[in-house]
Amino acid sequence: MKKISILTLGLLASVSMSAQTSLVKEAEKTFKGVDKYSAYQKAVEQITPAFSNEETKGNAQTYWIPGKAGFKLYDDLYSQKLIGKNPDLIEMGSALIDGYKYGMMALEVDTVVDAKGKVKTKFSKEIASSIAGHHNDFLNSASAFWDAQKYPEAYQAFIAYVDIPENPRLGKTAPKAIADSTAAQMAYYAGLSAWQAKMLPEAAQAFDKMMALGYDDIAAYDYAYSVAYEMQDEAKKLEYSKIAFDKFGTQKPEFLQRIISYYITQKDYDTAMKTLQDAIAADPSNGTYYYLLGVLCDDKGDKETAKSNFKKAVELDPNNALINFSFGTSLLQEYERLDEKTGSMSQAEYNKYRVENMNPLLKEAAPYLEKAYELDDTMTNALNNLKIIYYNLNDGANLERVEKLLL
Repeated sequence: MKKISILTLGLLASVSMSAQTSLVKEAEKTFKGVDKYSAYQKAVEQITPAFSNEETKGNAQTYWIPGKAGFKLYDDLYSQKLIGKNPDLIEMGSALIDGYKYGMMALEVDTVVDAKGKVKTKFSKEIASSIAGHHNDFLNSASAFWDAQKYPEAYQAFIAYVDIPENPRLGKTAPKAIADSTAAQMAYYAGLSAWQAKMLPEAAQAFDKMMALGYDDIAAYDYAYSVAYEMQDEAKKLEYSKIAFDKFGTQKPEFLQRIISYYITQKDYDTAMKTLQDAIAADPSNGTYYYLLGVLCDDKGDKETAKSNFKKAVELDPNNALINFSFGTSLLQEYERLDEKTGSMSQAEYNKYRVENMNPLLKEAAPYLEKAYELDDTMTNALNNLKIIYYNLNDGANLERVEKLLL
C-alpha cells in the first residue's frame, strides 16, 4: 500500500506539471487571436495561474507571452489609427503598459543555465528590443490617460518613459537618454498623476526623481510637500522643504518657514537658530527671516526678543500681512503682560499706569493689525485683536466698525 501511494502521488504531480505546461501553451494560442483589449484581458486571466505555479513561474516565457501580445495589440491598434480608423486610445495605452509590465517580469527570470553551467538568456534580446522600440509611445499614451483622468495608468506610462532609458537590463538596446530637463518634467507629471490617484508613495518616488533631475518649477516642490504632508511623513516634509529652500531661497517663504516649524515642533531650537542665523547672514535685508526668528523666540518664551524681531521684520517688509499681524499682536500681548502685574495697585495708580504705560501699546498695535486685515481680509484674527484693543481704549466707533466686519 505504501508503494502504491507513493506511485500515485508521483503520477498526480506529473499530471499537474503537464497541466500547467499545457495551460501556458493554450494561453499562447489564445493570445495570437487577440484583436481587442477585452479579449487580451481574458487571455491574461487564462495564463495567470501559471504566474504562481512552481513549474512555470520561473520561466520567462510565461510572462513574455502576454508581454509580447500586449505590444502586438498596441501595434495593431496603432496601425488602425494610421489608416484613419479611431481605435480606443485608452485600450491602446493599456495594452502598451501590460506589454511593458509582463516584459519586465520576463526579464527578471530570463536565465538559462547550459550543461557547462554558463548562464544565458533566451528572450532578453527580443524583450529589450520591444520595450526600447516603444519608448516614445509611452509618452503619447500617458497624455491620453491624463486627458481621460485615468491617473494610475498615466503615472505608469509617464514613469515608464522616464525609466526605460536608464534600465540596465536593456543594455545596449536601451533608447537614447532623455535630456534631464525633459525627464524631470515627465517625472513631475508622473508625480502629479500618482498624487491624483492617491498613490502617495509612488508620487513621492516620482517627485524624488524630479528633484534629483533639478526641475525648475517652484510649484512642483510645493506639490511634493503636499504629498509628504498627506503621508504624514515628517522626515520627507523636512527633506523637501530643505531641497526647495536651497534651490529657490525665499521666492516662496513657506519653504524656510516649514523647516523652522519642524525644528520648533521638535524643540530643536539650536538647529532652528543656526539655520536662521545663516539665512540672515546671507540676506540681512530679508524680513521673512526676522519674522521666523520672532516665531522661534516666541516659542522659547522670550517674548521681548520676539517682539524686537517682529518689529525688524515689519520695517524690512511693511506690506506683509502676517508680519504686520505678528508685530501688532506682540504689542497687544505686552499690554496683557503689563496688566497682569497691576494686581497690587490702587485704582488711581492703575488708571495712571494704564494711561502712561499700557494704552500706548494698544495705540501702537492698532495700525499694524488694521494693515494686516487690509492686506489680507481673510485674517479675522487681526479683527479679533482689534476688537480687544478698541474695547480697552473705549473707542466705540472703531469697536462697532470691527464688530460689523466680523459678522
